[in-house]
Parts: sequence; C-alpha cells; structure tokens
Amino acid sequence: MIRIRPAGAADGPAIARIRAETWQVAYAGVLPAQLLAEMTDPEAVEREGEWRRAHSMDGVLIAESAPDLVGFAAYGPERAEDDEPGQPGGDREDHGPAELYAIYVVPRQWSSGAGRALLDGVLALAAGDGYTDISLWVLEANTRARHFYEQAGFAPTGEAAVLARLDGVMQVRYRRVLG
Repeated sequence: MIRIRPAGAADGPAIARIRAETWQVAYAGVLPAQLLAEMTDPEAVEREGEWRRAHSMDGVLIAESAPDLVGFAAYGPERAEDDEPGQPGGDREDHGPAELYAIYVVPRQWSSGAGRALLDGVLALAAGDGYTDISLWVLEANTRARHFYEQAGFAPTGEAAVLARLDGVMQVRYRRVLG
C-alpha cells in the first residue's frame, strides 16, 4: 500500500537517493554515461541529501511503501527563464501558474501506483493553493515519463529548451488545467 505524506527535513537524504536511483535507470542511454555517473555517485548523493535537509520541504511530498520511502514529488511557482524555482507571490491569486519540479519513483516501484498517487497529491495541493494550471519540463527522450504525463491530462505546449548543464539534451514543456 502506498501512503503519501508531506516531506520533512529528515527525508532529505532519502530524496537524494531516490533521485539518483531513478536517474540511473530512467536516463541510461539518454544522458552521457560519464555525466550520469558523476551526478549519481555516492558523494554527490550525500551532498544533495545534506543540502535538501537544510532547505525547506514546502511543496514536497513523499511516497511510502512501508517501511521504505519509494518516491517524491516537488512543486511550486512556475520557474522563471533563469531555470531557478520562482518565489510565491503575496496572494494565491497572484501566484501565476504552478510547476511540477520533480517526480521520481524508484524503478522497482514503477507501475505500482506510487507515481500517480504523488501526482494526484501535487495536483490537489496546487489547486488548493489557488493555482489554476500547472506545467512541467520533461526530457524529450523520456518517452515513459511523457506517456505518464499525457495519461494524467498534461499536453505538450510546443515549448522546448536545451539543458546545457546536462550536456545539451532537449527538454519539452507540458501543461494542464487544475480543477
């Protein structure tokens, strides 16, 4: 059984491990092997876990399949062009669009319902926060994730961007209305 809950600071290291484990499988053959190895090596994962422990977990949900943490999702205000998470405005009506920053489920739990439960949790929270729509960026070559998002009502916007920090892979934007 999958349980969804808000993340806390103590979940930082587990979130970093979930992201690394997922990247190793999902992005094999998509990202250059050397880059993938560097971004998911134990030292990088430990640094990320400590960074996450020290930062806010607002907008982050955890998926548990007792006793393990098996996934996470994060959302917030749609990012600006500088690729940094935006900051919420004063009033909910002034937020503008929301963005799903990340959703990762460990490969052994793919097709278990954990990803859909996390996404449903994010969609409910974003709608409850007053957002009217939500976007996301996904690697163009990640057909499994693109199918998942399309099944959940997201549609491509036609926007695309090159991720220089990931050796120039292409990402595409999806969007859906909330509510």
